[in-house]
Amino acid sequence: MILTLWLACDGDKVLDDTGAVSSDDLQVEALGSFSTGDTGGYLGDVSYTVPDGAAGAMLYCGTFGDSTLGSLWYLTEPDGTLIYDGDASGNTFRASFLDDAVPVLSPITPELPLQSGTYAANIWLGGGQPKSVNCEAVYKVASVGNSASVQLELVFVGVPDLDATSAKDDPSFQAAIAQLETEWATAGVTVSTIYSDFSGSADTYAVVNVSGDDYSEFNDLLRTSNPVSDKAVTVFLVEELTIDGTTVLGLAAGPPGASTLHGTSKSGAIITTIDLASAPEDVGKIIAHEVGHFMGLYHTSEKTGQTHDPLADTPECPASADTDGNGTVNTSECSGQGAENVMWWTLTDGDAELSGDQEWVLHRNPVAAN
Repeated sequence: MILTLWLACDGDKVLDDTGAVSSDDLQVEALGSFSTGDTGGYLGDVSYTVPDGAAGAMLYCGTFGDSTLGSLWYLTEPDGTLIYDGDASGNTFRASFLDDAVPVLSPITPELPLQSGTYAANIWLGGGQPKSVNCEAVYKVASVGNSASVQLELVFVGVPDLDATSAKDDPSFQAAIAQLETEWATAGVTVSTIYSDFSGSADTYAVVNVSGDDYSEFNDLLRTSNPVSDKAVTVFLVEELTIDGTTVLGLAAGPPGASTLHGTSKSGAIITTIDLASAPEDVGKIIAHEVGHFMGLYHTSEKTGQTHDPLADTPECPASADTDGNGTVNTSECSGQGAENVMWWTLTDGDAELSGDQEWVLHRNPVAAN
């Protein structure tokens, strides 16, 4: 999971100025069940066939439990090209170790455009017990233009003095949404919103705690996602999210998350609202950033400056920019080198923007409507 160091159940839903987004351009392929032995290992070839004209595809294999890590290990394109090799370094395609489920999103860079035909993936799971995992694929079968829209279902979970009804007229919350809209507009993406109140125990999840490698509370809240549209991205707004006792401002499933699949541990993002009154624009930045992760975007540069996203046109801030020698490339050290990007690893100053390649990826995600 990506940790952004930025220090629903379907309850009452309040539609904004748009209704549910059509899911007519989605196709789902059930792939069946795959197993490993009691020491873990590979699931074997998981093949999925991308239809002609598809713009985006997501393979999803799960669940295997919060205490087990899994990752894509090999991915071969229909023309036979191996585009990801877990035994090699320097892959253009990206994959991460994740608990409970593995989503594999294509494309995540214009350098590897989606092909029609049969992809072959191999998923590796840790050991501990025999695992039987179901896999499926989701395809976006639609043409991609110069604009796209993404629907967010904003679920209020124990946020003090704010709920799905009051948020529509709350100046601070609307300032946050305006900031989100401003930043995503730089990629030709408009945002529609649905406001929902959490119908479960808000007291249980008002403060979400992650401890060490235990993401069970985070995962359990994401498992309650149940938006009105298959293409909506669920964003849980909580009072506070902490990791090992430290407040973090946002955390997304993935990257990538499970686009169009709901009720899973990879279905959405969780956002801290503790600074909403004092810094509403920052909350909007967090939502823009975390949903970007969910839709397949990575940090332009990680905080050490050692690694960067797979996109050719996003500025990179190298480790050599760390002029104070603290092991971290900060916003001031990286001015003009990616610190102005929505996917910069920490909070940006002023309005941030998305690049052309980032726009290309977002428009091809199955949740994007074109």
